Amino acid sequence: MHHKTPFVDINFSGLQYCPPENMERKVDNGVYPLMPTVQQPAFWRSIVTGNPYRMRAVWIMSSNPLLTATHSLEIEEALKKLEFVVVSEFFLTPTAQYADIILPSSTWLEYDEAHTSGGNTYAIVSERKVAKVGDTRNDQDVIIDLAHRLGLHEAFPWRNLRELNEWALEGSGLSFDAFLDQGIYIPEQRYYKYKTDPGFFNTPSKKFEIYSETLSFMGVSPLPVYREPPLTPVSKPDLAKEFPLTLMAGVKMKAFFHSEGRQFASLRKMNPDPLLEIHPDTATTLDIGENDWVWIETPVGRVKMRAKFFDGIAPDVVSAQHAWWFPEEDPPEYGWKKSSINLLFGDTDYDPDTGSESLRNGLCRVYPVSDNR
Repeated sequence: MHHKTPFVDINFSGLQYCPPENMERKVDNGVYPLMPTVQQPAFWRSIVTGNPYRMRAVWIMSSNPLLTATHSLEIEEALKKLEFVVVSEFFLTPTAQYADIILPSSTWLEYDEAHTSGGNTYAIVSERKVAKVGDTRNDQDVIIDLAHRLGLHEAFPWRNLRELNEWALEGSGLSFDAFLDQGIYIPEQRYYKYKTDPGFFNTPSKKFEIYSETLSFMGVSPLPVYREPPLTPVSKPDLAKEFPLTLMAGVKMKAFFHSEGRQFASLRKMNPDPLLEIHPDTATTLDIGENDWVWIETPVGRVKMRAKFFDGIAPDVVSAQHAWWFPEEDPPEYGWKKSSINLLFGDTDYDPDTGSESLRNGLCRVYPVSDNR
């Protein structure tokens, strides 16, 4: 059965349809017990090395990994090694330049869809605003069609996105057409549900667990444990003498969503260049003026951004925007190697349970581009 909450929820895992022998062939060898999919760096490295086996093709959807993932140069090498690359995209991105086939995706403005909140406490309509452009198709319909061509009828019992939306709304008592008219659905809010619903807390004890029996069974610490990140003045005091600032990467931007939106003049007017937030006192010490181009350098490499003064940041911390590329520059690279902050993160001490990377606490130094360094 597909997992669904009693009201609206289109987020289900589907892992029950993956044969156990396939799960055992994950390229990260199951090193990270709380990582249900494959750890990204391990995935791309397996393509480059051919270990534990050789992958020949990828289908990239809703992603621009050259800009939004770490180890960007290794990803570039992997894309060159693959025999067949398919990319579903709105525009020609640096990643899409490596595609053998590009599938033109519909944007969210071209079709109707139900969207749930992160906690599934309500659902709203993502309403079509423009007529479909050219031969574009929404990714969901493409996935469903391909699934049926592969014989995965049980895992994908719908024929199209509309049927999927109807299924997602079953618990609400609304048809999809009625939902489109209503615009939002908020289910009845019941407080203290755990008192009447014995399965409310999905734990072995059926209680809210501070000490997790499930994690203990998996060999993971059942209680939260603090570990000093791998690159901090505390864990690497000698390195911090050369790279005295803590680098936070991936700061959210009002104008863009990850690597999307750099093509639009109205959005670029709001945020024309990549920005590094730095405390004014720190900038003064480093002879950096507001809006100056600066180098951000780590032991792995350096990229350049404009300095943005912000007195709300700690003097020993800088915060860099991510996923920058320049559609106005020449293909195939579109200048992505000039200012992509992810280029500054190399191999790191991955979280042993989830495989997640430390992208908020690197060590760096910052200096004016005009310096002859």
